[in-house]
Amino acid sequence: MSMAASAKPAKPLTGWHVLAMFIAFFGVIFTVNFTMAYLANSTWSGLVVANGYVASQSFDKDLAKARAQEALGWKVGFDFTEQRVRLTFEDKAGQKIDALSITGDLERTVTDKQDQKLVFQTMGAGVYSAPANLAPGVWEVEIDAKGNGVADYHKIFRFVVKAAAP
Repeated sequence: MSMAASAKPAKPLTGWHVLAMFIAFFGVIFTVNFTMAYLANSTWSGLVVANGYVASQSFDKDLAKARAQEALGWKVGFDFTEQRVRLTFEDKAGQKIDALSITGDLERTVTDKQDQKLVFQTMGAGVYSAPANLAPGVWEVEIDAKGNGVADYHKIFRFVVKAAAP
């Protein structure tokens, strides 16, 4: 008996089979795309300012404030551990600045679910520290400092917390 005689004939490829394959292929594509779009939209609001037009009206004032802040010549250092955020302040002459009241917002860059408010305590010699809960990932600290003759010093630090090695 030969091999050709015992083999079953192949089923013909019909239009219905091609249609089913076409629907299955694009069904998977659409499902993945809609799932990714939903997850992207549900995890980050995308809101930077509530009203872009209103925010644009204060541009000149904000620019003048930034130039005045830059003219101070302050050197602001930033450091962190998984439990704390630490700042150091020096004036233009290199003198440590101790008389500041500092608050801050600790935020994830892509979600608002782990945002934290920071209240810094002075540690002396221009050093300020605040407790924080930092998981691995990208973070931003936005600080506002008052004192030493300055009504509002504003600065943003972006940093990455790396996962602990196993």
